[in-house]
Amino acid sequence: MKYNLLLVSHSQKVTDGLKELIEEMNISEDTEIYSLGGTRDGGIGSDVTRITDIIEASDSDTHFLAFADLGSAVLNVEMALDLINDEQKQRYHLIDVPLIEGAFAAAITVGVTDDLNTIITEAKKTVADKWY
Repeated sequence: MKYNLLLVSHSQKVTDGLKELIEEMNISEDTEIYSLGGTRDGGIGSDVTRITDIIEASDSDTHFLAFADLGSAVLNVEMALDLINDEQKQRYHLIDVPLIEGAFAAAITVGVTDDLNTIITEAKKTVADKWY
């Protein structure tokens, strides 16, 4: 199974740095990581169409794991669910965890297994006091 990790923040620098960290550690060739911080013009903010454009351009066997940090970034990953079609909704997963820790844990887990439930479970462990 192929996974796309969607990293959403108000800052492109935040998501670019996280993407770089994950790519350094991730061993799965079936994972693409998208840095979707900021607005299209490089400003501070977030943009739901950046999320939906990735989903609409992807193969029908790709699952999307969406991670966001706060405020309108979270609202935009939620709003994307309303804007995509029913088939895409089945493959779109909002992961309500800390952006950095959750996305990192999911990416590392994708390198070990393609089981969606295991990947989400490992990402959700990051909200525990001791996930490491």
